[in-house]
Amino acid sequence: MTPSGPIRVLVIRFSSMGDVILTSPVVRALHLLLEGEVEVHFLTKSSFAEAVQGLEGVHRVWTIERTTVEVEQQLQEVCFHYVVDLHANARSAFVKRALRRGEGRAFDLTVDKRSLDKILLVRTGWDRLEGQHVVERYFEALRPFGDALEALARADDGGGLALPAVGAAKSENPNGRKRAVLAVGAAHKGKAIPESNWAAILKGLLDSGHAVSLIGGPAEAVLSQRLMASHAESVGAAGPQLQDECGASWSRTFSVMAGADLLIAGDTGAMHAGSALGIPMVVVWGCTSPALGMGPWKAHPDTVQLHPVSPERSRPCSRLGDRCRHRVPCIQRVSAERILAAALGLLNQTAP
Repeated sequence: MTPSGPIRVLVIRFSSMGDVILTSPVVRALHLLLEGEVEVHFLTKSSFAEAVQGLEGVHRVWTIERTTVEVEQQLQEVCFHYVVDLHANARSAFVKRALRRGEGRAFDLTVDKRSLDKILLVRTGWDRLEGQHVVERYFEALRPFGDALEALARADDGGGLALPAVGAAKSENPNGRKRAVLAVGAAHKGKAIPESNWAAILKGLLDSGHAVSLIGGPAEAVLSQRLMASHAESVGAAGPQLQDECGASWSRTFSVMAGADLLIAGDTGAMHAGSALGIPMVVVWGCTSPALGMGPWKAHPDTVQLHPVSPERSRPCSRLGDRCRHRVPCIQRVSAERILAAALGLLNQTAP
């Protein structure tokens, strides 16, 4: 490594889509905190590369399918000055170890995930996180370079989330209808809004004259097909009022969201994409909670967050939403009526 040339930084975040999107302010902060020319590289899993490929401030995206062995040798040849580890697990440790070898070893900074504090919050209700968002934890990892939020503020950057430039997908909205996007998927059942609720929400939106697009991964294709079939007779199987985008690429999904007036989602990657795109949202919480630090970051000011009704104690039930401690699961205690009322309240606003 020579002192000439750009300062090269490798940012690591393997998953999930929402977590990768949450790193976007870090990329901009690095360019502000480090002097001279800065070259930011990003390492992630190939399935999440669309969140950073072409993102402003990212020089190159590196991807893996399964293990870091796939890229370690190529990364060593780049001669990084710094590694910013925002994943902090064994895989990212392998990368840091590989880049410490030899004459051109990199200095690494690693996020404090505060895993013990999250465990204490889930198991005992003792909240030592005090509302700290994961993006703030990412910024803390940059502390040796300076105050990231202050640097962003000086640059007139609000520190919000960002996505690669996407054009809003053109959707036919007959008679000036507003369009709602329903993110029907979730990685864990404790975050997944029940199908019966989705059916009621969809019917209510269509009956109110609004257009709807369904988004989700390939795993949600069967659910979306059932929802589509239940309304095909009234709106037409391929009618512009109801569109099925489940199974589309993330880039296409971002475009669909960018053209919407409202997003309804659980605690998912779609929620964080909605924050990045500045879309008003109805966010439905189940077994997880914003107290864990993963709530919407700098979301549209009209965003509504709905939480399960009683019991107020004993939430969050889990860090990931993969289990619930209650007889009636938390996600089922946010009724379709509440979600629909919040959605219609936002869609029917006449003022911006």
